[in-house]
Amino acid sequence: EEAVETLGPLKNKHNVYIKSSGDPASAFCDMDLIKRVIDNLVGNAVKYTPKGGEVRITVETNELQSRIAVSDAGAGIPKEYHTKIFDKFGQVKSRQAGKKYSTGLGLTFCKLAVEAHGGEIGVESESGKGSTFWFVLPSVPD
Repeated sequence: EEAVETLGPLKNKHNVYIKSSGDPASAFCDMDLIKRVIDNLVGNAVKYTPKGGEVRITVETNELQSRIAVSDAGAGIPKEYHTKIFDKFGQVKSRQAGKKYSTGLGLTFCKLAVEAHGGEIGVESESGKGSTFWFVLPSVPD
């Protein structure tokens, strides 16, 4: 919710939805770093979603992990670029739209922060069908 609020006026140009499994996400982590990860993923989703498009944030949690996914209605990313976009300064340009899929360091930061917490990050996407960036963090042990 805080990530959506930090978008300011940008959020008014899109339909932003948050869906949760009901249980609060629970992970042993540096909240400031993980909040920056979420801010980055939500900001990218809004940036690449056409005006009036839909951005979905999904939070699922169980006894083993918490999973946060941010889905957009953008142009999508061809499969051959799914790992490159997480590389330092890795940029992939859309031939059709002339848009870059990464600014260079944002997704690299996300990958480093999530992996430093014992988690995993990835993307599910294909051209013309939008993208879902997700990450999982181990749940807090009992």
